[in-house]
Amino acid sequence: MQPIQANGKPPIFISHGTEDQTMPIDVTSRKFVPRLKALGYEVTYREYQGRHQLPPEILREAIEWMSK
Repeated sequence: MQPIQANGKPPIFISHGTEDQTMPIDVTSRKFVPRLKALGYEVTYREYQGRHQLPPEILREAIEWMSK
């Protein structure tokens, strides 16, 4: 079996609520976003005040980002 090879570095959009208890921000996004950037990925990262729900303004931004 061949090891998995990276095939390019697609841009990534990540958003995360600062009060998320389902996936706590300190052990998820705040750890892997810097790692992705260090590996050369173009990461758009948005933190928002809230839990595990996407606010309308972040949703709009994500949709605009994906349509580029």
